[in-house]
Amino acid sequence: MTTFTSAGMRTGAFLIWPIAVSGFFFAVAVGVISRNVGMTWLEAVTMSGFVFAGASQVAIIDLWQDPLPLLIIAITTLGINSRMLLMGASIREWFAPLPRHLTWISLFFLTDANWAVAISERRKGATDAGILLGSGIALWFSWVFGTGLGHALGAALDPKALAFDVLLPAFFVIMIKPIWTGRKQILPWLVAAAGAILANEFVPGEAHVVIGGIAGSLVGGLLRER
Repeated sequence: MTTFTSAGMRTGAFLIWPIAVSGFFFAVAVGVISRNVGMTWLEAVTMSGFVFAGASQVAIIDLWQDPLPLLIIAITTLGINSRMLLMGASIREWFAPLPRHLTWISLFFLTDANWAVAISERRKGATDAGILLGSGIALWFSWVFGTGLGHALGAALDPKALAFDVLLPAFFVIMIKPIWTGRKQILPWLVAAAGAILANEFVPGEAHVVIGGIAGSLVGGLLRER
């Protein structure tokens, strides 16, 4: 049974707030460095509003130059965000009974963080899919506001002082807790990490994102069947 209520959305927003706070500081750093590479305030905020994906936005900023290498940016962000294919597939059964407009709106706000929170609640028996959308909207506002603030204050902030190189991995580590179900997850995660590292070393582009995810998923599926 699947439900979708405003109460579920409020629950999602409440559950996500610790990650939204950390995401806000991450977004501030994104705003600062986007200003440093020549993005206007509107460009930085629009990017956060429509792309709404930290790792791929960092990649865009790294590639930002005149003229813009649009094809390279598109291929890079597609590779990085390809993990969304697996995340979307994991919630298909849950969202299948819902009207399409609710599904598509929820998928727009899909991120690693609110997916992890929603999946965790689903495993505990929650049926309200509004958790995903409510948590995603809360993250979106935090992310967009943080980007805008970081860009506006960019002249007064030092990216090194913000420890930007630490923020991204720290942000993803925070998301491990909601989806941790026990020690049996260690092997799939190690396989995923090893697959991603090896693919990053030997396969061009951003294929390591998909290869790591598929490798870990396969091992997790095999263990579950036993």
